Amino acid sequence: MRLRRAVTAVATATLLATGATAVPAMAKGGEVGGSGSTYYLSDTFSTEANTVFTYGGPTDQVYVGDWDGDGTDTLAVRRGATFHVRNANSSGPESHRFTYGRPGDVVLVGDWDGDGTDTLAVRRGAVYHVKNDLAGGPADQQVVYGRASDVVLVGDWDGDGDDTFAVRRGAEYHVKNSIAPGRADQVAVYGRAGDQVYVGDFDGDGDDTLTVRRGPQYFIANAIRAGAADRTVVYGRGTDTTMVGDWNGDGTDSLGVRRDARVAGAQDGYDRRMFELINDYRAQNGVPPLRYWDGLRTGALSHSAWMDRNDRSAPDEPPTSFEHASAAVLRADTRAAGCGTGYAENIFWSSYESTPDLAMTEYMNSPGHRANILNRDLGFVATGTILVDGEIFNTQRFAFSCG
Repeated sequence: MRLRRAVTAVATATLLATGATAVPAMAKGGEVGGSGSTYYLSDTFSTEANTVFTYGGPTDQVYVGDWDGDGTDTLAVRRGATFHVRNANSSGPESHRFTYGRPGDVVLVGDWDGDGTDTLAVRRGAVYHVKNDLAGGPADQQVVYGRASDVVLVGDWDGDGDDTFAVRRGAEYHVKNSIAPGRADQVAVYGRAGDQVYVGDFDGDGDDTLTVRRGPQYFIANAIRAGAADRTVVYGRGTDTTMVGDWNGDGTDSLGVRRDARVAGAQDGYDRRMFELINDYRAQNGVPPLRYWDGLRTGALSHSAWMDRNDRSAPDEPPTSFEHASAAVLRADTRAAGCGTGYAENIFWSSYESTPDLAMTEYMNSPGHRANILNRDLGFVATGTILVDGEIFNTQRFAFSCG
């Protein structure tokens, strides 16, 4: 059975709460995750990437490290137990190839001996097999730390030049400043148990700290401690796979994203057409056009990705996650976009690959959605679409004033 459905949108605080949560991410030192072979790197915390390139294949396992000790982090792709390292953030062939561990191993990246070069550690349960060069052969050190079920982060927590482990249990971090068993040297709480968390030296002072990600927003703390973030930035889209690295060798880590250019292109085309159709319908009804505001698209994509990620329904049934963003999320997203406090939201789901024209027909046949689309008081709009496994999730975000 084919289903397509849109839920009435409102522009007041009576929106349903979504209860959205994020899955804890592998942080610095772990596999990047995601898919795609196009990378967008920012050397600062600007909203724009200054380096874009392709490397490897869309399904490769990807890791970030300073493989040659020049101070700049680059990529390595893993295929089985073989690692293909490139020592420049540009398209091109591998610079080095080596084999370590077994194809199914969990691999972590760090500078374990403080020589300025990142190498690998294989994790098997709570046992870590640490290697101090990029070559095959036995580990240089074996250590037990934490529990087999722990989420593990890698960082230079005390600024002494060598990376060690931290165990994450919910929102609590157990930091160890040496590659050794025993009690943590520091325990701190930061963020929420469900947050995505990344590690980096975000202020260039030599020690790594944490940043919490919620959608496209990053809450950076420049010390391992509880409390408010020292800095909040917006980068990329809520659906992006994020990486952390020192991409230009200036001693400060910043953000990068991994995307599948083919899927991103299809989504971008869908949203471009939907924006055209919104203003076509407004023109047909004697309503002035809306201006496109890219900042609103970040929140729209984030919400569409949340609906997709939390879809737990049976085939051909409406998603259980097919809900509006909460009023708190909408307010935060609208502020982050540089817009005023007034907002509206439309959402759409289809169990087959509906075109933007068909989706807009559904929107216009629904009184609540039509009212938002034709609202004369609204001035700005952007939409965010997720196309995955034959389904479409679309979110339209409107604002009264931006800029």
